[in-house]
Amino acid sequence: MTMQLVLEVCGSDGGAPVPLARKVFDRVGGVIGRGSGCDWVIHDPSRLLSSHHGLIGYREGRYFLTDISRNGIGVAGSPERLRKGQARPISHGDVFQLGALVMRAGLMEAQRGPEAALVGAGGPIPDDAFLGLDPLQALDLEQQRQVASNELQALSESSEEPGAWQERHAADRAFLVMPRRAEPPVEDATDAISALGAAVEEPFWTAFAAALGMDLDHLDGPGRAALAIKVAHLFRVAIEGLQQNLRTREALKNELMPASTDRSAQRQNPLAVCVDTPAVLTAMLGAQALDQCSAERAITQAHQDGQIHQVALLAACRSALRHAHAVFAPGHLLLSLESQRKPSRFFSDAGYWRAYQRYYQRLAEDDQFNDPLLGREFTRAYEEQVHLASVLHIDYPG
Repeated sequence: MTMQLVLEVCGSDGGAPVPLARKVFDRVGGVIGRGSGCDWVIHDPSRLLSSHHGLIGYREGRYFLTDISRNGIGVAGSPERLRKGQARPISHGDVFQLGALVMRAGLMEAQRGPEAALVGAGGPIPDDAFLGLDPLQALDLEQQRQVASNELQALSESSEEPGAWQERHAADRAFLVMPRRAEPPVEDATDAISALGAAVEEPFWTAFAAALGMDLDHLDGPGRAALAIKVAHLFRVAIEGLQQNLRTREALKNELMPASTDRSAQRQNPLAVCVDTPAVLTAMLGAQALDQCSAERAITQAHQDGQIHQVALLAACRSALRHAHAVFAPGHLLLSLESQRKPSRFFSDAGYWRAYQRYYQRLAEDDQFNDPLLGREFTRAYEEQVHLASVLHIDYPG
């Protein structure tokens, strides 16, 4: 028995009025969401529904729902939420929460063909069933049937009892196979189209699996489509994070070294030039400008710049700390004060000067100037800043 999947938007979570919508899937799948390229475009005034929110799949007579959104898909009336990228079977009467919209799923038997639409013999007779009959014509037909000649009747009668010849020659025909023309096999058009589509798409999925470095042989068509959509979503998230990292690094360099920032290489990188993520994706995946580097080079250069910035910042901190220690060394301090040719009150009491020399010597002997993380104060400030920055991203929408 073939079933159809009927999905309908029956309300919203907040009670706000929403236009009712209905979609029937007949042994096929599709993408649902706000985007214009979806198989079922759902209007959502709250805009909590993603452009590509869910994927409907059909295989082995069952329908499945896969979450490919940012805000997720929940099951109304329960704490259950669909796992991203994992297909969940759809049962009759299931109610799903897509953003602020409530969607009900129903399974119904597929409608039969036109031959099943004929009215049965037990149905009511229409009122105009006899309006087309002519009484005189009916009388003439009856008379023609009654005056049929006996000769014609004799031709239609059999000279033997009915079934006598069949009974006499039944044994002769029991094992006789009459030859007949073999009919050419008729292939199902749907199966042929599906096989042709799979053959056309197979080179794409082979190249996609090679570029991704994964084996996709265990996934069917809907599973591969869900994986491709998830890869595209993760790529966008990665580009957003990489662009934000470049902006943060640039702000730190401008604060530490305002006059030493080299912008010649940044003019060729779309990650540093474009104002937002859609512009970056258009520049990297579309037609490249003449002075623009390739997408692979742009991503590699951005990661290298981040690594170089971290290593250079650590080396600069160590150098600055060593320079500060050298400036306050007793010998350097003595030479600096003597070069001013002014009497210093610091040397008026030799006890203070000897105490300062002993303190500095003790720090140098304990190797506290070369702490692995540039000293306890540096470690404390670093961990505090990491904690504060992590709090800003604790509610990242997965």
